[in-house]
Amino acid sequence: MNWETLSTTVLPLLGVLLGTGGTLLGQHLATRVDRKRLEHDQIVVMRTERKAAILSFLDAAQRIEMALDEHAESKDSPGEADSKESLHQLWLAKKNVELVCSPELAQSAHDYTYALHVSLRSPDRITDTSAKRQARYLVMESARRDLGITGRPLRRELSPASTPSDD
Repeated sequence: MNWETLSTTVLPLLGVLLGTGGTLLGQHLATRVDRKRLEHDQIVVMRTERKAAILSFLDAAQRIEMALDEHAESKDSPGEADSKESLHQLWLAKKNVELVCSPELAQSAHDYTYALHVSLRSPDRITDTSAKRQARYLVMESARRDLGITGRPLRRELSPASTPSDD
C-alpha cells in the first residue's frame, strides 16, 4: 500500500471522525446550556409563585391586623360578616402558602393565622400579647428564606441605643 492510496482513504475518514466529534461536543454543550436555562426558568417560576402566595397571605393577615387595631381603638366589636369573610380569606391564603412554600413557612403561617383567629374571635383568651407579634416575625423570616433572601434577620424593635434621647 502506498501513501497515495492510504491518504485518500484515511484523510476523509479522519475528517468524518473530527466532524462527528465536533457535532457531538456542540450538541452536548447546547444541551447543557438549555438544561441550565430550564432549571433557572423553573426556579424563577417557583419563586414567583411563592412570592404571590406569600403576598396574598400577608394581605389577608394585614386585613385582620387592621380590624384588630380598629377594634382596639374604638372598643367596638368588629362586624361579624366582615370578620368572617376576612378570616375565610386568611385561612384560604394560608392554605396556598402550604401548597407552594416550605414546610417551615407553612407552619409559621399556620401559627400566625391561628394567633390572628384567636385574637379576632376570642380576645379574652389572649394571655400573651407578644405571641401574635412573634408569630408574625417567624412568618416574615421564613418567607425571606423561602424567597432566597440571605443575611441577618431583621430587627423588629428599636434598640435602646437607637432611640432618640430627651436631652
